[in-house]
Amino acid sequence: MAKIKVVIGTDHVGRQYVGELRQVFPDIEFIVAYQTAEHIDAIRDADVFFGWPNGDAFAAAKNIRWIACPGMGIDKIVAYQNIMHSDVVITNAPGTHVTSMGDHVVGAMVGLTHRFEEAFEDRKKKIWDTQKYASRITEITGTTVGIFGLGAIGRAVADRVSAFNTDTYAIDPSPSKIPETVNECWGLDRLDDLVIKSDFLVIAAPVLESTRGSIDARRISMMPKGSYIVVISRGQIVDENAMCDALESGHLAGAALDATAVEPLEEDSRLWTLPNVILTPHSSALTPELYEMRRQAFIANLKRYASGESLVNICDKTAGF
Repeated sequence: MAKIKVVIGTDHVGRQYVGELRQVFPDIEFIVAYQTAEHIDAIRDADVFFGWPNGDAFAAAKNIRWIACPGMGIDKIVAYQNIMHSDVVITNAPGTHVTSMGDHVVGAMVGLTHRFEEAFEDRKKKIWDTQKYASRITEITGTTVGIFGLGAIGRAVADRVSAFNTDTYAIDPSPSKIPETVNECWGLDRLDDLVIKSDFLVIAAPVLESTRGSIDARRISMMPKGSYIVVISRGQIVDENAMCDALESGHLAGAALDATAVEPLEEDSRLWTLPNVILTPHSSALTPELYEMRRQAFIANLKRYASGESLVNICDKTAGF
C-alpha cells in the first residue's frame, strides 16, 4: 500500500507540530511547505493538505483527497472555483475559537463604552482629566444587542451579554440552536429589523454572497444614534467607508474590528485614526488553548483517515464553514 503523503502547508499551529505528527504517525510521509510559493511542488503527489491552499496549488495536485483547514472559516479556500467545484473534502476545526472570541466581544463592548482607547492616549500623554469623561461613559446594561450570525461565536456572545440584562436578537438563516439568552432569531429577510434595534451590532456571520457587504450605508444609517458595531468574524460584511462616515458624523459612537475587508488593513484607512475605534489584527482567538485544540483536531481526523474511517467536521463549501 502506498504511503500516505501529507503536506503541512502552514506553521499556524507551531513549527514543532510536524515533529509531533511524525511521532504519532511514523508510517505517514509529512512534507513541510510553510510558504505559499512552496505549495505547488509539495502538493503534486500529496493525499492531504493541512492549511490554506490557493487555486494554483490545487490545480497542480494529482491525488489530493482532503484539505484540512486549521481554523473554522473556509472562505479563503473556497474562494478558488476549482476547489469550490471539486469533490475534495474540506474539514475544519470548529469550537476551538469560540471562548476567546466571545470574551473579546464583551471586552470590546466595555472598552468602547468606557472609552479605553481615549484613556490609553491620555495615559501616554500623562493627562488626568476626570471631567473630560463626564457623561461620555455609557452603560451596556439594558441595551439591545443584535447578533448577525448565531453560530457558536454568536451563541457565546449572547450568553456573555446576558449578564448585562440585555435584550438580544439574532439573524441566522438556519440556526442549529437558539439559546435562552436570545429573545428572537430571525431569517436574513429581517436584517433591517435587526439593525434598527441594535445598540450594539455584532458581526459573527461567515462571508457568503448573501452576507457580503450587507451592512451597507443604508443599514448603518438605520441603527440608533450613538450605537456601536463590533466585527468579530469577517470584515467584508460591513461597508467600512460607510461605517467610517457614520463614525465621523457621530451617528455611530464607536466600532471594534478584529477583522477588516482587506488584511492587513490598508495604510490609508480612516480606521487607523478615527477616535473610539478599537482595532486588533485578527487576533481575538489566538490563545494557547486554541492552538492545542487545533493540533488535536487534525491528529484525531488524520487517525480516522489513515484507518479508512469517515472524517468528522466536514464542511459545507457553500456555507463557508
